[in-house]
Amino acid sequence: MEIFGICIIGILAAVMALLLRRQSPQTALLLSVGAGTLMILSVIKNILLTTQSISQLLQSSGINADYIVILFKVLGICFLTEFTCDTVTEAGMLSLATNISFAGKVTVLITVLPMFRDIIAAIASMVSTS
Repeated sequence: MEIFGICIIGILAAVMALLLRRQSPQTALLLSVGAGTLMILSVIKNILLTTQSISQLLQSSGINADYIVILFKVLGICFLTEFTCDTVTEAGMLSLATNISFAGKVTVLITVLPMFRDIIAAIASMVSTS
C-alpha cells in the first residue's frame, strides 16, 4: 500500500528533522523539503491516472473542454500553493507563507474568470429569454 510508505517516510523525516533542528536548522529544513518532494514524486503516477480519469468523465458528460483545463490548473495551483506554504511555515516564516497563500487565491480567481464570464453570460441569456 503506497500510502503506508508515504506515512512512514513522513514520520521518519519528522523525527529526524526534530533531532537535527537543534544542531542544524538548515539541514532539518532541507530534510523536510526533500521528504515532501519524495512523497509527492511517489504519487505523481496516481495523480496522472486520476486526472486522466476525471478528464474522460468530464468529456463524456459534454462539459466544455476549456472548463476541464481550468479545473486542472486550479487543482495544480492549490496543491503547489499548499506545499509551498507548509514548507515556508515550517521554516518559521509565517508572514511569507500568508503572502504566498494570498497570491495562490488571487491566481485561482484569475484562472476561473473565463468560466465565471460564461456562467454570467448563460444566466443573462436565460433571464433575457424569459
